[in-house]
Amino acid sequence: MFSVSAEYYDLVYGNKDYQGETDRLRGLFRRFVPEGRTILDIACGTGEHLRLLPEYQVAGIDLEPTFVRIANEKRPDGNFQIADMQQFDLGTKFDILICLFSAIAYLLTPEAILSALGCFKAHLAAGGAIFIEPFFERKEWHTGRAHITSGEDDHRKVCRLMTSDREGDVSILIGHYLIAEGIDVRYAVERHELLLLDRDQWQDFFREAGLSAKYLPEAFSSRGLYVARPFPTAPASS
Repeated sequence: MFSVSAEYYDLVYGNKDYQGETDRLRGLFRRFVPEGRTILDIACGTGEHLRLLPEYQVAGIDLEPTFVRIANEKRPDGNFQIADMQQFDLGTKFDILICLFSAIAYLLTPEAILSALGCFKAHLAAGGAIFIEPFFERKEWHTGRAHITSGEDDHRKVCRLMTSDREGDVSILIGHYLIAEGIDVRYAVERHELLLLDRDQWQDFFREAGLSAKYLPEAFSSRGLYVARPFPTAPASS
């Protein structure tokens, strides 16, 4: 889904406030998991948040090989793997799991969402927490809009025009890319589909996955953030 833009992702999002987001994340980690030392970033992208969290031991997964390569270059001490958030097994548990920038909304069916949440829960250490940034709610999504973003470095220039549409409860984003490397210019298109869910629907999914989730409206971004933990296990009767 990022096959066109992965190599240019950090250019396109060069104005994204990663430092501010990471500072807010650090505060949330200290609040909810004060003893946390390990982080798993699910759909880690290029690993920019993890680059800014050097005090933590980190790992990340992503479906896009280019993202995994770039994240590895930023944090060579980390463990980054190509994997699907719906079905992965890293053989270890983490104090903190993060799934940011609405990446979970790429899961378009209840089965996919529950499978992913089950994997998240299975990789969470005792006392840990899962931090998930959702996508827009259904009433908040607007179609027929276009947004331009551009970025450049010493050798490359990228301009992206993103348009918005909708099919039922699935938002459709079409990215039109104009990419220049030296004097070579090319045009490419990407299609992104993300599920629109309301807060009560998310809470239903969390409960079905055995998770208790608190929604923090302004703690991280305008889309809010869920902090989820497994339901307490009842003590065994003697």
